[in-house]
Order: sequence, then structure tokens, then C-alpha cells
Amino acid sequence: MKRFFWLLLLFVPAIPLAMTYGLLVPPVVLQQGEAHRIFYIHVPVAWVALYAPLISAVCGFLFLFTRRQVFDRWNVANARIAVLFSLGVVISGPIWAHTAWGTFWNFSDPRLMSFFILLLCLGGYFLVRLFTDDVSRRAVYSALWAIIAAAASIFTWLAIRVLETDLHPGPVLKTMAPEISRSFWYNVLAYHLLFWLLLVIGLQHERSREIEEELEAK
Repeated sequence: MKRFFWLLLLFVPAIPLAMTYGLLVPPVVLQQGEAHRIFYIHVPVAWVALYAPLISAVCGFLFLFTRRQVFDRWNVANARIAVLFSLGVVISGPIWAHTAWGTFWNFSDPRLMSFFILLLCLGGYFLVRLFTDDVSRRAVYSALWAIIAAAASIFTWLAIRVLETDLHPGPVLKTMAPEISRSFWYNVLAYHLLFWLLLVIGLQHERSREIEEELEAK
């Protein structure tokens, strides 16, 4: 609870301050106008959405080798966050795209479609978990699906870094103006605080659920 309190204390002002800074301080990018400010939400959220499945997969590997329940707990908590942040990407991305480029979605864009595939993999993860009643099998199947989702995450990262598209710009981190760079990193920090806060809540929730299942089994 003490860890949760400190994370909450840091998080509560972080998101409003970071978003306000992004809305008011950085200059407007002429090619996109005010729409570029979605960048300060979209990209930090996408970062978490991409590496949360990797953490989940590592925990899945550890569960398969050790069969310790704590690793299943970490697996599902990170997968849940990955779903939430992936939805954030899939929602904020089309809004930005329509405002900046005049289209909500382009099925030929590998970055958009790879993220959509990642979201489908994460959806499959929770369908498997939902319809598997046996606790031990559920943990094994979840571990395997976490590895599949991690592969989709790596594919998405490669699509972003390697494949050229008509809609998405190339990497811009090294070319950002100072005010834009500061706003970006403030939001990265804020959304990572949100990630850790959700992780602590998720782990506590999973532990409570495990205790309930143990009591029901007696």
C-alpha cells in the first residue's frame, strides 16, 4: 500500500501538468497544425503498449520454467496494461491521422495494421484465459499467448522503425525542437508513472483473485 500511495502521489499531478505543457508551450508544427499535439499522448502510450507485452512474455517464460504463480500474476497484469495502452494507440492514432492527413485508417499502412494485429493477439490472450477454467492450464496457455503477443509487438516495432509509409513520418526524436522534446519526455514520464500505478493495482487484484480461488477450492 505504501508503494501505491507514493505512485499515486506522483501520478495525480503528472498527467495534467504534462498534458497542459504539451497543449500550451511547444510551437505548432506547420505541416500539421494543432493536431500534432496528439503526438505527446500517442507516442508515449505506444511505447508502453509495445514493451508491456515483452514484460508479459518474459514472465510467461519464467512461469513455464518454474511453475511459480507469481509469474502468472505478473504475466496477466502486464497483458492487461498492454491491452489498455494498445486501445489508446488505436483510438488516438486515427484521430491524429484524420486531422493531419485526412483519413482515419489505411489498411495498406503496415504500422497501423501491425498494431491492430498486436491488439488482436492480446484479445486472443484474454479469450483463452476467460474460457479456461483449470488454473494450471490457464497459466500455461496464458504464457504461450503472451509469447505470441510479444512476437507481434516486436513485429510492430520493426514496422515502425524499418518500413516506410506514406502517412507516418520517420523517426523525429533527434530532430525535435527543445520545447517539443521537453514536452514529449514529460509525457513519457507521466504515462510511465501511469503504467507502474496500473501494474501495482493489477498485481494486487490478481493476488486477491488467487486467494478467492484458493478459498473456493477448499
